[in-house]
Amino acid sequence: MGDARGRIAWTSRHMPLVASVAKEFSRTRPFDGLRIGLRIHLEPKTAVLIDALIRGGAQVTALGNVGTTQFDTVAELKSWGCEVLDRPDDDARSVAAHLKKMAAMGCDLLLDNGAELIVACIEGGRSPLGATEETTSGAILLREQYAQRVQMPVIVINDSPLKSIVENKYGVGESVIDAVVGTTNISLHAKVVVVFGYGWCGRGVAQFAAGRGANVVVVDPDPVKLLEAAMDGFGTASATEAARIGHVFITATGRESVVDVDLIRQMRDGAVLANAGHTDREITVSELKDAASATTLEPSLTRYDLAADKSVFVIADGQIVNLAAQGSRGNSIESMDLGFTLQARSLELLATHSKTLPLGPHPVPEAINHEVALAVLEAMQSPSRY
Repeated sequence: MGDARGRIAWTSRHMPLVASVAKEFSRTRPFDGLRIGLRIHLEPKTAVLIDALIRGGAQVTALGNVGTTQFDTVAELKSWGCEVLDRPDDDARSVAAHLKKMAAMGCDLLLDNGAELIVACIEGGRSPLGATEETTSGAILLREQYAQRVQMPVIVINDSPLKSIVENKYGVGESVIDAVVGTTNISLHAKVVVVFGYGWCGRGVAQFAAGRGANVVVVDPDPVKLLEAAMDGFGTASATEAARIGHVFITATGRESVVDVDLIRQMRDGAVLANAGHTDREITVSELKDAASATTLEPSLTRYDLAADKSVFVIADGQIVNLAAQGSRGNSIESMDLGFTLQARSLELLATHSKTLPLGPHPVPEAINHEVALAVLEAMQSPSRY
């Protein structure tokens, strides 16, 4: 994959919005004297964001995610003065210990990806100035399980219509299908691709699968979402109905145990399973390991033999496929340029005006959405692009 410094330089070249913010932050220094704790996938695109925060005066402490951390990028981050906590292993207890350690550091601001760091601060009795949360999974956790306990403003980046459209629908949709096809080397033409969840990520996965010639079937508990999928030209079905007809199954719900072993047993021999959601528990791979014998075919593809005449294939152990599958690089640089500009501007707002913001989760302010939308349009229409 080349060296990290070269990949970060290439990535930065295609992130004009974050580059502009970094230049501004070098002058305004909104994070002087503040420590920002990041729990996020550590790879070249996030390195460009971290550089902008450091230029803005921040002390940055980061913890990557299991399965998606690029350790040559981590080495480069450390050379910049970014503190990166020890490599998380596959043991949930180890990850929890890292989160507890970061929460105890007394970070002033948090950038979270799944709300695990925010929850660690809540459980540890700490209330930073504020936080941003990147994902649907994290927003669900905060709103459903910690609604009365969040004693800080949390800007949910995933609530921004810009992130929904540009990053989730187009960025995730494209990169997930690329990862599935790239890992398996199979064509999707005339195959039934079952998409669990018709939020913005699910919409994108369905659209890009259809663009590869697949017959798409959507599963969602919300009848309104099913109607939307039908109006978009896709089939709809219950989970059990879809299990019997699908060739490829992709989860994109942000919730746990969407595809369990009982459902997997109903799938055809040769079914391929992948997860596009943040949590690696949308597909119950741990239960599947107990119920079937496993054979690793290559680093990101495992066969599970459920019976003499039935095997299923899981990509990247059910981790987020567009980052965890070998050779995958996540969403396009340009889509993350938008998403990370929303992050940078939201953190700036929290650093300078946290006391004026309501406690608990709330959307990205419209002023930031409008500013970033105009910046994206300007970048897309720039003569230098042609």
